[in-house]
Amino acid sequence: MEDIIFGFYPIIELLKNNPKSFKKIYILDNKQSNNKLKEIFINIKKYSIPYYKTTRQWLNKKSKNNVHQGILGIIFLKKSKYHKNDIIKIIKKFKNPFILILDRITDPHNLGACIRTAVAAKVNIIILPKHHSSKLNSTVKKVSCGTSEILPIIFVNSLVQIIHLLKNNNITIIGADNKSKNIIYNNRIYFPICIIMGSENKGIRPIIKHNCDILLNIPLFNGINSLNVSVATGIFLFEIIRQNSF
Repeated sequence: MEDIIFGFYPIIELLKNNPKSFKKIYILDNKQSNNKLKEIFINIKKYSIPYYKTTRQWLNKKSKNNVHQGILGIIFLKKSKYHKNDIIKIIKKFKNPFILILDRITDPHNLGACIRTAVAAKVNIIILPKHHSSKLNSTVKKVSCGTSEILPIIFVNSLVQIIHLLKNNNITIIGADNKSKNIIYNNRIYFPICIIMGSENKGIRPIIKHNCDILLNIPLFNGINSLNVSVATGIFLFEIIRQNSF
């Protein structure tokens, strides 16, 4: 099976992190050379990746009229090498595990942005429900700029079961909830931690909230009731990093 990835930054990042995933690369004929394109050609030559010149019409059709910037890669689509049974094995590799659970993130743009933010924040593993969650499609890969290949991303049948598993391994479960009276900046948060983020409209499910150790919110002003989930995820993750860096 195969999938596509398009745009300069996603392709460059994937070339850096997993060049063997490329089957071939297509480049717009007469595409004006720039530093990004030169970098891509260096990696194409280095890893002997087949490449072809093509038309804008072909790229538009293949990318379903997304912004491809004149470049598109065909990549091998592999099944995840991780399973729910690997979760504890993975977190035990780290002194202070940092885990992100994303509940009901169905928009691939939001999922891709959350993944990129998680990688930037040095999250060790992302866990998602198999149902009511976007899959790791080409849009997710593009928005995440290829970072979806960097850290373990595991889909599970039951988040509640995983939460209990994490609790049994002394990991604090923190849920994001805009109705909570506990403000994230007023609470001292120590590793090991699992942050749970929900969709912008619905938040995390009630059964998930019930199983959290604490629910925290981000104070908002001027009548704004919620933030985009990727923005909220960034605030939570980097506030935790700030607290644990001093």
